[in-house]
Amino acid sequence: MRKIISILLAFTFIICMSSGCKSKKEDTSSSKNPQASEKDASEDPNSGTPESEPPYYSEILAKDGNLLGRIDGRASASAADEGVFYSIFVPAEYQATATAQYHLFRESDGKDILLGTLEEQGYETIYSRVEMDGIVYTLALTGNPNDEEPDSLWLLSFDLKNEKMEKVLVSENASPYAAMTAANGKVLILVHEFGSPKCDKVLEFDSSSGTLQEILSFPSDGENTESLRGVYTDAEHLYLLRLTVKSGNPDELYLDTYDTAYTKTSERSLRELIFSEEYHGVASPYDEKAEIGMIVSGFAVWEDRYLYYENFAVTRALLDLQTGKNLFAADDNYSLSRGSGMPFFYYFDLGQAEPDQDVQGIYELKNGAVEKKTLTPPDTRTMIRSISVSPNETWLVTYSDSAPRDAGTDALVIWRES
Repeated sequence: MRKIISILLAFTFIICMSSGCKSKKEDTSSSKNPQASEKDASEDPNSGTPESEPPYYSEILAKDGNLLGRIDGRASASAADEGVFYSIFVPAEYQATATAQYHLFRESDGKDILLGTLEEQGYETIYSRVEMDGIVYTLALTGNPNDEEPDSLWLLSFDLKNEKMEKVLVSENASPYAAMTAANGKVLILVHEFGSPKCDKVLEFDSSSGTLQEILSFPSDGENTESLRGVYTDAEHLYLLRLTVKSGNPDELYLDTYDTAYTKTSERSLRELIFSEEYHGVASPYDEKAEIGMIVSGFAVWEDRYLYYENFAVTRALLDLQTGKNLFAADDNYSLSRGSGMPFFYYFDLGQAEPDQDVQGIYELKNGAVEKKTLTPPDTRTMIRSISVSPNETWLVTYSDSAPRDAGTDALVIWRES
C-alpha cells in the first residue's frame, strides 16, 4: 500500500508540473489558531464527535516490552522529545478530505493529549516532520489534492509542553508535495506553487518572531526549467536538490550549497555518482532518467560530506561527496530514518525478505563505512515499519507481525538513548 500511494503521488506531481494544473485562485483566509485541549483520544476525526472506540489500537511499549499505553491504530506516529507525536487522518469513503487530529502520547504519564485539529485536510507531509526546541512542525494541505481547484499549504506547529497548536498559511495554490528542515531557530520550507508561471520556492519561518519570508525562488519558463527536490540545513549550510528539466524531461540532479546568508557557494552533479552502483528495477539509462525525476521522500547532508537520498520510487543511496563513492545503494525494501541525529537506512518490507535476511537490519555510517546492526524486537512482531528519532534521542520503532500488515497488530516501541 505504501508503494502504491508513493507512486500515485509522484505521478500526480509530475503530471501537474508539466501541465500546469490547479491554476485557478480562490479567496483563502486563515482561521483562528486551534488551541490545545485534552480530550478523549477516540474522537472520530471525520465528524469531530466522539465515538465509543477506535476500530483498532496500536500498543506503545517500553524497550523491555512493558505496556505503556495504546493509541488509535490508524495513527501516523513519529518520535518526539515528550513521547509519541501522531496524527489521525481518515477520510470517509469516496472523500478526499477530513478533519485531521494531532495528538501527543506523553511518555512520562501515559496521557493521550489532543493538541489540535485541521479541517478539510487533504494531505500531510508525514515524511518531513521536524522538531526544534520542543515544538513539532509539519506541513499539511487543505482541499482535495486530486481536483482542479487550488489548495492551501499550512505550516502547523505543536508546542508539546504547553499543549497547543498554531498554523501559518504558506501558500494558497500549492502542490501536495513539500519538504521541510530546521536548525538555529529557523524552519525552511520547500514549496511548489502552481499558477502562471509555476514556481518552486524556499521560505524561511522564524520561530522567535513568527514571520515567514521567501528566500529563494525558481520560476518555470516553460520548456526549460528547474525544479527543487529536497531541502536540508545544518548550522552552517543550506543544501538544495535541484532538478534541471529540458522540454518536459528530467535531465540532471544537482546538489546546491548555500551559506547562512543564502548565497550559493557551489553546485555538484549527482546523477553519475548515484548510479555508479546498480539498483533493483533500474536497468537502463531511461530508468535512470525516470528515477532522477522522481520526487524525494528523504534527503540529508551530514558533516558537509555524506549525502543521504531516498525517492518515492526505488532508489536509496548514501554518497561520499569527498571520495566520490556510493557507499550504500538499495531499493525500496529499505527506508531512511526520520527525525534528528545522523540518518540511517533500515530494512523495511520484510514480508518479502529472504530466509537469511537480517530482518532487524539497520545500516549506519561508522568511520566512513556502512555497518549493519540489529534491533531486538519486542516479541513475535519483528517486521520494522518505521523508525524515527527525536532531538533528545528518543527512538520510536514501529513493528508488526504480518505482511501485508493486519489492523491492530502494530507495536510502537519507545526508548531514550541518552
